[in-house]
Amino acid sequence: MNVKVNETRVAVVNALKGAEKGMTLAEISEKVGKEVKTGTTNAMVAAGILVKVGTRKVAKTVYVEVAEYALGNTALETGKTE
Repeated sequence: MNVKVNETRVAVVNALKGAEKGMTLAEISEKVGKEVKTGTTNAMVAAGILVKVGTRKVAKTVYVEVAEYALGNTALETGKTE
């Protein structure tokens, strides 16, 4: 399988060259300085450039962006009183 060589994939290889142990996708992304997506690593694994060496559990804090609302300038006239 041929994998297109691009800046991100070269950066992933360089990040892993000096690693003492396997790195997570988040660790690779941090070392590379930009988000590395699973599609990149999956293609590199399929081509034999990377190998999956295991798994580990990591603590993860999740933040979700939600919308905030306030009243606008237009009044809502429903004809009902409550």
